[in-house]
Amino acid sequence: MPVTFYQPAAIADFHTSVRRPLVILLPGGGYEFRSDRENEIVALQYLAQGFAVAVVGYRLRDQPPVLPTALYQLGHVVADFHRRAAFYGIAADHILLVGFSAGGHLAALYADLWPQLAVTLQLPAKRLKVAALTLAYPVIGLRLGWPADRTALAAITAGWADHEADLLVTAQNPPTFLWATTDDELVPVVNTERYAAALIAANVPVTKLIYPHGRHGLSLARAVTAFPTKFDAADPAFGEQFIRPDVAKWFDQQLRWLDKLWHLDDFWRQQ
Repeated sequence: MPVTFYQPAAIADFHTSVRRPLVILLPGGGYEFRSDRENEIVALQYLAQGFAVAVVGYRLRDQPPVLPTALYQLGHVVADFHRRAAFYGIAADHILLVGFSAGGHLAALYADLWPQLAVTLQLPAKRLKVAALTLAYPVIGLRLGWPADRTALAAITAGWADHEADLLVTAQNPPTFLWATTDDELVPVVNTERYAAALIAANVPVTKLIYPHGRHGLSLARAVTAFPTKFDAADPAFGEQFIRPDVAKWFDQQLRWLDKLWHLDDFWRQQ
């Protein structure tokens, strides 16, 4: 399983090394592929804030079933970063798990099930813990509008029961930031609504942003992640639908949420 690790260069003027928060990033793609529009370009946004980033190439439908193997893969990645935090130069108590679309489904399930995964993988529970979760237009329940066909569902689960993330939330879930759009045409917004409601019921801190308009797969919702005019010769304006200045604010809003959650000014200054 490929894991691509990004680490900001050390700042020599500091005359010391610093520990960095880590983002573990799961791009979407319907478990068929891992979207480049939610991959390195998103990783670089976090890198610019001083975070280290690991993009995880989790199991896809071409090697069915996806679950629970993808969860076990992710568990080993999280555990390795905990175990080798000094080597990677990260703060293991500041790990943010980020998932887009189907990657958001995997991330949400992981946030629900990490204590049980520790038992299955025979690892100390503290090594599988993440400190926060960000979900962008996530798939949450496979009964909530995606996938639309049983063949895809079988390739994802093969009958494995624990795939409805909103039904698996516990008080051990990490604080969560999630966003979606009301008129998402592929993954209905009810996915986000149900997960947020489950978190609230479990007394897990949650910040939910629902934007009124926007297609599925907006990524950064800026021109840099929008499809170019040559993508579809029959509809050169197609990519404009992926530029939403109102939705593009989600990334900075997430950073403000993290600032409050992790007191990042103090984190950086007190090293």
